[in-house]
Amino acid sequence: MAEVAQDARAGAAPKLTVIIGCFNYARYLPAAIDSVLAEDVGAQVIVVDDCSTDNSREVMLSYGDRITPIFQPVNQGVGAGFNAGFAQATGDLIYFLDADDFVLPGGLKRALANYEPGVLIYHYRMRYADEAGTLAGIHPAMQVPLGNGDISRQLREQGRYNTNVTSGLIFARAGLEKVMPVDAQAYRISAEGYLVSAIPLYGATRSFDDTLSAYRLHSAQNWKVQTDFGARARKGLNHDGHRYAAIREHAARLGLPFADNLGDADLLHLNDRLISLSFAPDEHPVGGDSVAKVVRLALAVRLEGETGKQKVARRMWWAAMGALPGSARRQLLRWKMDPKSRPAWLAAAGRTARRRLGLVMG
Repeated sequence: MAEVAQDARAGAAPKLTVIIGCFNYARYLPAAIDSVLAEDVGAQVIVVDDCSTDNSREVMLSYGDRITPIFQPVNQGVGAGFNAGFAQATGDLIYFLDADDFVLPGGLKRALANYEPGVLIYHYRMRYADEAGTLAGIHPAMQVPLGNGDISRQLREQGRYNTNVTSGLIFARAGLEKVMPVDAQAYRISAEGYLVSAIPLYGATRSFDDTLSAYRLHSAQNWKVQTDFGARARKGLNHDGHRYAAIREHAARLGLPFADNLGDADLLHLNDRLISLSFAPDEHPVGGDSVAKVVRLALAVRLEGETGKQKVARRMWWAAMGALPGSARRQLLRWKMDPKSRPAWLAAAGRTARRRLGLVMG
């Protein structure tokens, strides 16, 4: 492994390892594996199965020596899958690809061409795809600026920056070696949240508007399809708590200062607190919290790269959240979280606003 890294530093083309994590995604797994092999970039392909009960194992074995299969002894979640795959990875660049997603043609070739020594995370856009793989819009929207350059200060002051989900990220081995292994218990899901929160404290990131892969939307996804909005918000708050702990831990290792309460300056975290307070106040996990307090904190947040129009729209949204009665606030939040429930006129107005302003109400 040290030899591989030395070759990359000397100017040789970087080697790529793709780690595909799978749990009961046999119906999608061939598309994921085939999309990587079709790139013909000499990537090491590792597939980690987390004790699937469908025919994922048979799918994996059908590829023979074109992939390296790993079969977890017990179901442990995404973080443990990252650890297992990374333990066998030999690449200078590591790409964690979800088994229900797939690489777009030319995506990995462009990513390898973008390699830059010293960069620890590469952020890319993705295309949405339906269950059949038909492509639609872009995630995140083009108006949303992805993290770029030195974002350590932003992380340590606000606890978040704009990034993508797992299949839109490529990591340098040098960055992963500083923060691995992932805490498997804390990150049974959304383990990339730990990596994107800790690694930028150690070095630069780069963002590209190129689309690397497809983000498949389907009914089996763990997080966004949950219709119990209070529970969904609490899950987000718990995940943020782990991320903030990681930021503090790694900042302390480096002797870097950090904000005492990162969540108070993290707009998406504040949004989850608002949702939790609105839909399940008796189960809200943040002591001493209130809608008025959350709104006050949100109005004080300063977003990196936000335009004047975006700031006005965001402040109007949050002011409305503080002024409206609970029933009206819940209805607006419900429409926001469940796009399919929006009236046609509201959906059209929302699309227009996002196109013109690049709104991130968060």
